[in-house]
Amino acid sequence: MLRADPRLRRQTCAALGIATIVAIVAIVFFQHWLKEISAAPGTDLLILRLRRMIGMALTGSALCLALLAWYAAHTASRINSSRQWPLPGSRVIRDTPIRHEAAALAVGRQLNGVAISLLVLAFAMGYISWRMLS
Repeated sequence: MLRADPRLRRQTCAALGIATIVAIVAIVFFQHWLKEISAAPGTDLLILRLRRMIGMALTGSALCLALLAWYAAHTASRINSSRQWPLPGSRVIRDTPIRHEAAALAVGRQLNGVAISLLVLAFAMGYISWRMLS
């Protein structure tokens, strides 16, 4: 059993709290921006700006998904080489049973499946973004 690290748990909660605040601020700014451009005359300019904003947001999301896919595949590779989950030297936020051999390799296969799914979604979002921006 790998025991939880209370410091890591506090850091994780703090990071999630900060991310939540940043997301709320971004939503407020986006709503303000949307009200500002919707007050402009003519719908053609509004549609163009909205398509551009949605395209940029999709591009950013696709990049984030691609990074997550890489991280999942990299972690799966490390699991396959160490044949242990959680990986040796890892810190966890809750008590976690250590899995060896077949059980750890099953986690690695699941992570590879997640990585493939995330990569497919990243390419799909990238394609949609490209279509919106062109």
